[in-house]
Amino acid sequence: MPLPRPQQRLQSTLVLLRQQIAQQPDGSCRQPRFDAQLFHCKGTRLADYLQELEHNIAQLTAADQDATRRQWLADKVVDQIAALQRECQSQQLRVARERPRTDVKQQKREEYRGYETRLLAMIAEREQHLQHAETLSVQQQLIRELEQLQARLGRCRQAIHKLELQFTAR
Repeated sequence: MPLPRPQQRLQSTLVLLRQQIAQQPDGSCRQPRFDAQLFHCKGTRLADYLQELEHNIAQLTAADQDATRRQWLADKVVDQIAALQRECQSQQLRVARERPRTDVKQQKREEYRGYETRLLAMIAEREQHLQHAETLSVQQQLIRELEQLQARLGRCRQAIHKLELQFTAR
């Protein structure tokens, strides 16, 4: 038995909305996107809101609703669809800083790379001081510092290597 005309339009709109959300390059943001009265969902991805919309549509098509509740839910579904469509259309307008740049592992790798760069700079500085050191005690102190920095650099590179193995295991 075919669906009634309004339900067909609703289902085709929902299919189109699913496709639009699936095409978004970055479906998440740092804060909830919509007012709490429009969506109860606190998610940060458009798919989270789409899931709530689908749930509301399922409730709307259920026959055990009174007319007032059904009308209220129909209005809410229309508002949710419009909000999600606007959000999909405005994604390319969002400033890059509003979107999370990377995942946690990627941020950790960048942090470790920063440590590595600073450690290499410190090692180069100590080696330069060592070449110009005049007393034996200063030379010994610089050698100890160099050994400590080399050990730290080794641990840092091991951590980077572990993270990169996790990236390749994906």
